[in-house]
Amino acid sequence: MMGQAPALKLRDFRILMAATFFASITHGENVILGWVILELTDSPFMVGLAMGIRHAPAFFLGVTAGTMADLVDRRKLMRSLLVLSALVALTLGLLLASERAQLWHLLVIPAFAGAISMMFNTTQQSFVFDLVGRQYGLNGMSYIGLAMRGGAMVGALAVGFALAKSGPGTGYFVIVVTCCVSLTLLGLIRSRGRAAPAGTTSMVTGFSEFWKELRNNRTVLALVLIVVLVELFGFTSIVLMPSIARDVWNLGPGGLGILSAFSSGGGIAALALVSLLGNISNQGRSFIVVILLFGVALIVLGVAPSIYIAVIAIVILSGMMALSDLFSQTLIQKLVPNDLRGRAMGAWTSAVGTAPIGNLEIGALASLFGITIALALHGTALITLAVVIFITFRKLRSI
Repeated sequence: MMGQAPALKLRDFRILMAATFFASITHGENVILGWVILELTDSPFMVGLAMGIRHAPAFFLGVTAGTMADLVDRRKLMRSLLVLSALVALTLGLLLASERAQLWHLLVIPAFAGAISMMFNTTQQSFVFDLVGRQYGLNGMSYIGLAMRGGAMVGALAVGFALAKSGPGTGYFVIVVTCCVSLTLLGLIRSRGRAAPAGTTSMVTGFSEFWKELRNNRTVLALVLIVVLVELFGFTSIVLMPSIARDVWNLGPGGLGILSAFSSGGGIAALALVSLLGNISNQGRSFIVVILLFGVALIVLGVAPSIYIAVIAIVILSGMMALSDLFSQTLIQKLVPNDLRGRAMGAWTSAVGTAPIGNLEIGALASLFGITIALALHGTALITLAVVIFITFRKLRSI
């Protein structure tokens, strides 16, 4: 296996995978936040609003985070961000455990957690290419994706169990512990990797260089716009999971955790398949197929006649989410010079930062017309997008 996976031959990359696994357990916060707000307000729209606020910093700070990742030692930046993440989780855990948390706490404080998580992911994904090089970028990104999805699955189960047995405060305390473990592992990484110097001395110059690249590289700009649309119509379906669990299938918080774990499992299976296949020559065309299947899975989830069909749809949906991220992140870093990779990932992060708009929109659709119609409309939009891209975007098909 080691001979088939060049990225796994690197000690520092293996440590980064382990650190990523524990850092990704913090994604279980979505289970806590979604359930607590749904119980407080009984409104899918409010769940969408909360998730939208949590992800809003990505849109405004994505390129800023990418520029920082190009200017400083990425190892130190990731460690600093994990310390901040642990402090925010501890604050929310104490508020919930003491029953002093109010709705505004659950809307405002997670925004800080979202900003920290966004900056960490942007830096981490740039660091993957530093360690494995451009040639093995897809291989490295697929294994990091496996670690992220594996951590998210464990996080969903652990936090869902803690939420059901001990309350939401305990769920946040689990997140604090995993942040500390990840922080310790990151301290063991020796090398900065093969990152090229950014050649800039200020944030302003860094911004200027990247916007110039976007003007000259229309393929990157088009890819960013595609990521925006996939985020709006596809990934925002996550905010409906608490409503699907409670209102459609009559499940409690433990059941929501299990559904979320199946979701992570689908992503793991898809990424494992790509890892075993090795290098995929036509990544652009593969990305288009993923978008198409993404839309189909959304429609099936909306009309599923049984929970078993719904689980299958969730697994496929999660797999397409994972592959969409993998292909778009790899493509955007391959299309820019080495010293702009952090900022390219920052642009990708800003693109997915448009999620708050989609979160509000799909939450409103579900509240007004029901979950089935909301998912069907979004699925149809993704299928249409895939067809349009295939017909009009020849450059992407050839990458």
